Amino acid sequence: MEGRFKKSDSESDYKYYVLQIGRKYTYVGFSGLHKPLSVYRTPDFFRYNESFHNCAEDKKGAYDVVGDVPEGEAASLRGSAGSADSAAQQGEDANQGKREKGSNQDQQEEDASQDQQVEGANPDPNQVSVDQAQREKGATPDQQEADASLDQRQNTPRREHRLPRSGGSKHEGSLIYHYEYKFHQDEKLWSKFFEEFTFQIFRKLIKTSNKAKKVIVLLNMFIPTIIKYSLCKSLIENYEYGSISYINDLVSPLFLCNCNTCVVIDLGYLSCRLLPVMNGMPLYHHYTYVDNGGFYINMEIKRLLKEQYVRRAQRRRAARDCEDSSASFVHASDGEGLTNVQNTEDGYSETPHEEKPTEGEKGETKTSQGLLNYYLDLYPLEEILNVIDSMPDDEIENMKMKFFYLKNEEAKLYSNKIVLYEFQNYEIVVEADTRWMACEILFTKDYEQNINFMFNSILSKLHMFEFSVFHNVLLVGGCSNIKGIVSKIAQSLFHALREKKKTSVKDLENRVNFLFPKISPNLRQFIGASICSNLENLPDYTQEHVHNSVLYDHLNEDVYLTFKR
Repeated sequence: MEGRFKKSDSESDYKYYVLQIGRKYTYVGFSGLHKPLSVYRTPDFFRYNESFHNCAEDKKGAYDVVGDVPEGEAASLRGSAGSADSAAQQGEDANQGKREKGSNQDQQEEDASQDQQVEGANPDPNQVSVDQAQREKGATPDQQEADASLDQRQNTPRREHRLPRSGGSKHEGSLIYHYEYKFHQDEKLWSKFFEEFTFQIFRKLIKTSNKAKKVIVLLNMFIPTIIKYSLCKSLIENYEYGSISYINDLVSPLFLCNCNTCVVIDLGYLSCRLLPVMNGMPLYHHYTYVDNGGFYINMEIKRLLKEQYVRRAQRRRAARDCEDSSASFVHASDGEGLTNVQNTEDGYSETPHEEKPTEGEKGETKTSQGLLNYYLDLYPLEEILNVIDSMPDDEIENMKMKFFYLKNEEAKLYSNKIVLYEFQNYEIVVEADTRWMACEILFTKDYEQNINFMFNSILSKLHMFEFSVFHNVLLVGGCSNIKGIVSKIAQSLFHALREKKKTSVKDLENRVNFLFPKISPNLRQFIGASICSNLENLPDYTQEHVHNSVLYDHLNEDVYLTFKR
């Protein structure tokens, strides 16, 4: 009986490869599996990289970008945006020295500018002189290096003088690469790049006993056609695969919940995207996105971490100046006792004071405040700021998934706990307010690049009969793992619905249903494509379709990608 129900799990039983190239991670595996076999760090072509995007004559830049791709096999996916950290850690360690060497000059410039912004954000006019003195004392060497770097850049002949130089191995600090205003049109360049990149991905899978002859590619249909076409063409021409098929990455998650009318919200690394699907047909003309996501949250985390140390140093300097000024005017007689002025409002003062016996919560507050002061004063200011700036993106992702969350203001659910995060033998303080304020940038980012504006925009586009798509809402992407994201999304959506004056929208708030497939949000697109790949209605593209331009036309039009139950 046991042999009768035993499942055969041989690799030869899986018919297709499944490939998803995301903004941060690339997943590859076989169809029918519940998780990818390997996870790779996606090269920096989604963000501006001069060594790649400006290499019209020197094609070596494409190979320099791919040469730094870290890899990991059989990654243990923990169901978070940072779940692929362990898979990419080996490649990160190998390239750490190279990355630090290549990004040292640009990183110092960012440190100087960010420190000035943080220090200048304090509205207290009494501390202006303290801030000015601190900036003049700490920013001099960085300013000299920045001036030297600026002179060097201006004297170097380049195609675009407005864009900073960034090496191929640099992941942190790169400019966002927006397809809307700049991308390289050289199809041969993109083909060479994807040829090298896919070789790095498939070079170990093709050695297995699996005889799969087809690759299912998960595509973002709103990137330039030249990029999608070059990827598919390189897979067809450079390997022994008989054919390929492609799937829309915002349609594939619907195969997990068997729902043909839904709003799919992708909270990704560089952007948040929204696509309504009605009766299995994606409404591409209602597609909405904003430039916001995990990348911006990580930047905000670093900014807030440095701000709390700078704020502590400013208050300590102000308290010290207050002591000096009061001591010069107060004269005590021999029989009188002198007590220094205390600043008890924020609890950051370290001046001597007479302890009074307290009980209960007052005693616990004093103890926790004393520990907070101890750890904030544990390292010199300049040293701890440099440590925070040197934290890699994967480390920030790990911190974000463990300790950061979105506060529920209506239910008053928030935490007052202060945590310590260990990084390279340093204990970094994460204050209670910092833990929830960083993720709020998803809803408060300027220039209408936030989720609140995205909901207002989609509701203004939809027609009366199309509002039924909001009966089902499905979240995908790494940022969907942030604690409290569902309640915050619902709060933002309901607020946008209340602002609509149409009568049919008033009852929609009670009909909104969030879908929760038993798959981690950052894997729902990949697993959905794995299920979809077993269907027979996906067309095959071969060498013939490349030569007669059918593949290019279909990628440009997206003629068949619909969801069927």
